[in-house]
Amino acid sequence: MSTRADFWYLVAAGALFGLFVLDVLLGKAALTYEFEPILKLGDVGEFLVLLAAVILFMIEVLRREAEETELKTKSAIAAEEEKK
Repeated sequence: MSTRADFWYLVAAGALFGLFVLDVLLGKAALTYEFEPILKLGDVGEFLVLLAAVILFMIEVLRREAEETELKTKSAIAAEEEKK
């Protein structure tokens, strides 16, 4: 049973990944067109943002997997009780 609060793990993961991509693209554009980038996270900052995005994404994937497994288990138990 998914709630709206569970959806925010995925939204936060997407936002952090978007921040990472924006930083990389701005860095590449700054090198190409020789300007100072607005956003500069650095190596450690990029790593931490990407790590946080991956962790949040995995939390959401594992949560959904557990939810599906729970539903399958409940339906299997109900089917077995029906046979009795």
